Amino acid sequence: MSHEISLAVWDLPSPVIVGRRAALKAGVSCPYGCSLTGAAIEVRDEQGAILGSGVVGADPWRGTMALYWVEFDVAAPHTEGIHTWRMRAAAPHAGHAALESIVRVVASRPPEHRVTFEVSERGTGIPLADVELRIGAFRATTNDAGRAVVDVPGGTYDVHAWKLGYDLLSSATSVTADATLRLEVAVTPSPEQPYWM
Repeated sequence: MSHEISLAVWDLPSPVIVGRRAALKAGVSCPYGCSLTGAAIEVRDEQGAILGSGVVGADPWRGTMALYWVEFDVAAPHTEGIHTWRMRAAAPHAGHAALESIVRVVASRPPEHRVTFEVSERGTGIPLADVELRIGAFRATTNDAGRAVVDVPGGTYDVHAWKLGYDLLSSATSVTADATLRLEVAVTPSPEQPYWM
């Protein structure tokens, strides 16, 4: 009786840049803790062309007992938009069934401009760390000084800023050159009437 394996993919940039190569990490594991050293993982595009492949090593991912992993490069799509990649993992020995999975990838044209975010609390001006930012498909998180930097192509974008305990901030901006966006987010008011159980 063969064991089913699971496949994980992480650290793939989002979006990937059209025509460039991108690095990702992929790993396989067996629920019974079997060693999967030597398992092969490959990535194919919608037409079945191989974009990249790797072979997992002997050391499990830190903090896990049996996630065997590899880092390798893949060729990014040649056009902007959402693309589908098919991941396939094959164990190096009998007893483990091969596995296929789908990964959706967003591809963007190359960045042209640098956008610097400065995020503070509305009313106090205190810089806010750990604010999740999104400008179009590009993402960043503010540092302890409330700053984050994102490189994007020129264009008009929806901008979102989110942090637990604060209202979601949404706006739009047009990027035609390097720019600094100063955002103020408001503390979410506590309900006037507490909830009783």
